[in-house]
Amino acid sequence: MIKTYITMISLQGRQGLLKTCYSPQGFELKNNRATSFPIIPVIAEDYEKGEEVKVLAIRPDNVDTPDNYMVFLEELAELGISSDHVTEISVTEKQDDAAGVRLLLRILDEIPDDSLIRADITFGTKPMSAILLYAMNFVEKLKDTEVEGIYYGEIIRRKGEQVENGAILHDLTVFKLLGDTIEQMETMQLDDPQKVLHRMLNL
Repeated sequence: MIKTYITMISLQGRQGLLKTCYSPQGFELKNNRATSFPIIPVIAEDYEKGEEVKVLAIRPDNVDTPDNYMVFLEELAELGISSDHVTEISVTEKQDDAAGVRLLLRILDEIPDDSLIRADITFGTKPMSAILLYAMNFVEKLKDTEVEGIYYGEIIRRKGEQVENGAILHDLTVFKLLGDTIEQMETMQLDDPQKVLHRMLNL
């Protein structure tokens, strides 16, 4: 299996790309660390040197992203992953429908068969984050892959300043799994699928 990690490169200016330690909510990261990219501690937890790996870095075409991309490569190198294993996907910052579809297809094309995938939707524009989410919903239907994690790094701020210990890493994978369950329920033609769903979730 190929460990495939996907993230977007931050649009922030270099001075705003500070390292922080994201506290995982509802899961554990034994190899957690301060980082500028929330996917880094996820990779540190999951990847072992010598494993086959591919990293997709979606970089909006912005004046600040080339420097930020280099920071990302430096953090990967600290984990033993060289730039040879990184595929940069450069996209325009402004995404119309056609550009969004091209980005979606490019992400799907770049994900190898036989992949275990973890993706981070923290950075990029909101449409880009949505496109990456859609890609995670589609890829298992198109390729022999498994989406193992979808993450979002939240910075809590007050009056424009990050609060102490105010960085949280959310695991959103459960919502994809929930969508998969709803699709399966649809094929079963249940009389009251919503009631069954509430019963399954004990809500």
